[in-house]
Amino acid sequence: MSAAALLKSNGKPTDEDIDTAMSGNICRCGTYPRIRAGIKAAALTLAGGRHA
Repeated sequence: MSAAALLKSNGKPTDEDIDTAMSGNICRCGTYPRIRAGIKAAALTLAGGRHA
């Protein structure tokens, strides 16, 4: 839900924007880089772009 809210208000979030938005979520598996990449991919898709 935090990622969805971020993308609703910011269509092109930076790493810092993502870290701030996700700061209330604790991930015990340590996949923060993959979470960040997923949010960026979602932003690109929502913008109508393509990603590999």
